[in-house]
Amino acid sequence: MAYRVVMELMPRPDDVEEWVWNGGGKAWTAKLNSGDSIHEFDSESGANTKMAELDAADSTNRRYMVIEVWFHLNL
Repeated sequence: MAYRVVMELMPRPDDVEEWVWNGGGKAWTAKLNSGDSIHEFDSESGANTKMAELDAADSTNRRYMVIEVWFHLNL
């Protein structure tokens, strides 16, 4: 099993309170641009470490999370 770091497609706007933003469904993605890397790891701890690194480097209100990947398609 693999673990992938994903991020919200759209960061929370500054004028929207976090509790309001958390109330609805969100779109999550592994990469924002075609040149971005997909961060996938064999261990959950490795994915969590990368997630924390990406979150610390992001100046937006975008959230990150780690998901389990059961299969993937090479397109």
